Amino acid sequence: MRIEESIKIYGAKIDELLKDIIPPDRNDYLSEPIWHHMRTGGKRVRPALCLITCEALGGNHHEAINFALAIEAMHNMFLIHDDIEDGDTVRRDQPTVWVKYGTANAINAGDYLLACAYKTTLASPISLEKKIKLLQVLTSTYEKTVEGQALDINARAAEDFSVAKYMEMVELKTGYYLACGMVGGAIVSGASEKVLEKIWMLGKTMGPAFQIRDDLIDLTHGKGRGGVIGSDVKEGKASFLYSYALQVACAEDKKHLRNIMLKPRDETTDADIQWVLGVYNNYGAIKHAQAYAEDLVKQAYKTIDEIPVENKAIFKEIASFMAQRMS
Repeated sequence: MRIEESIKIYGAKIDELLKDIIPPDRNDYLSEPIWHHMRTGGKRVRPALCLITCEALGGNHHEAINFALAIEAMHNMFLIHDDIEDGDTVRRDQPTVWVKYGTANAINAGDYLLACAYKTTLASPISLEKKIKLLQVLTSTYEKTVEGQALDINARAAEDFSVAKYMEMVELKTGYYLACGMVGGAIVSGASEKVLEKIWMLGKTMGPAFQIRDDLIDLTHGKGRGGVIGSDVKEGKASFLYSYALQVACAEDKKHLRNIMLKPRDETTDADIQWVLGVYNNYGAIKHAQAYAEDLVKQAYKTIDEIPVENKAIFKEIASFMAQRMS
């Protein structure tokens, strides 16, 4: 079975089982905002990768299903909170939770999803030793992602933001986040610590590669926000493109770039976004970002070759799938 088909099948299964841990029709001020967000879409890739990895390494995917649900719950908690922190009003062409239900309800809905993540992990039908390992993975991923988000929030329109600082930020914000499902699946399968270490390393290359691709999409197609181009510019977000431009642009262009990034969202014009796009093109930031992401994908394949398991093919399929999503 192709990995795309596996993700589709497992994703549908996750969708159904999410209704057990978060019943959709409760009148509790939680179900409605959470399911408004859930129904906007999402392919459930992270939980699917958890189940695929578990099965590929000889485990029983039924034993990993609780952790897969936990990953999806935590993922959506991050998205709901991220929309508040970024001031995004649209996600996947629908109003974000904070816009539709208010900031207080959105924060609370996100908090509830995190509780659901821990609750379902604790209910996993596995040994206590494995359960503790899964809780450690969940906690570490939560901690590192929040650390990365803190760097992201406070790097907006930063004067001294470099590619190195960007990489530190996205390794924390996306690297652990991408790998945690695969690590969890590997733990349930009984994989060794060396295997887990290499899977974490895989996340540290594929996660940033995916984030760089996300930065590029924002200035070309928009991120499912009503076709809006340049949301990252409007919020002054420290993207890879911004970090590279700060390193290579002349003083005058750097100053003007920062001035645009410091503008309030509603004062940033289409002309501002086009100017930023022009600067990124003039200094080769877009081409450099594409090349940098491709190099990270190559590093990921090298890491896969070092994973001490017989079945490396599944990790190559996963890397190939993620690379296609970045093209």
